Amino acid sequence: MLNASSTETTGITIIIIVGCIVLLVLLIALIYMIIAYRKIGIVAKKLDYLVEDLTYKSEILAPTIEALGKVSNFIDLFESLINQNADALMQYVTKNKETASKFINKLKDITAKDK
Repeated sequence: MLNASSTETTGITIIIIVGCIVLLVLLIALIYMIIAYRKIGIVAKKLDYLVEDLTYKSEILAPTIEALGKVSNFIDLFESLINQNADALMQYVTKNKETASKFINKLKDITAKDK
């Protein structure tokens, strides 16, 4: 037969074993959390570098894109002018080369003012 002290000893032993298992699980969870938070920090730092790099590159490319837009508008305007008066323009250019070069210089001045 079991007496009261052996039942208490068995209960205390079970509590100690369960407590040790809980502490072991908590320790493993704590180590896992430390590793996970460290990896999250590394990923956040890399993401910050990526955003900074993209911002820097977009600042560098912005003037180039604006210049390309202006050149594209100029080409579209010149193309529409040529399409409307192609024959007359060609005759004018061949007859008046000096005047045509002045016209080209004026167009260059107009584009220089846009900058």
